[in-house]
Amino acid sequence: MRAGLIAQKLGMTRIYTPEGVVVPVTVLKVDSCLVVSQKTQEKHGYTALQLGVGVPKIKRLSKAERGHFAVNKVEPKRKMQEFRISPENAIPVGAEITVDHFVPGQFVDVTATSMGKGFAGGMKRWN
Repeated sequence: MRAGLIAQKLGMTRIYTPEGVVVPVTVLKVDSCLVVSQKTQEKHGYTALQLGVGVPKIKRLSKAERGHFAVNKVEPKRKMQEFRISPENAIPVGAEITVDHFVPGQFVDVTATSMGKGFAGGMKRWN
């Protein structure tokens, strides 16, 4: 298994193949995705990479989060996600992952958080 990537969806568009067929595509924005820490089989019981993206307000980080970034000697990140990997695919802490990490034609799994609509009353929900 290879590490994933954290991206932000900007919207949808379309591209045309040389035959003139329209293919819908999703446009993703990839900021500097940084390896924050590594989980190893010996220490944690599994192998994974912890990736971070974005610049947070320092006052919004807890002391534990600040310490986590300080121990690994990386700058604080706003969003963090952990990706399980195989041990041979480990990337050193502090390395930046870009879209070049993926090969052309590779399939990807996408996970997202849907936009909440809050409490929808009967008229709003059912017209």
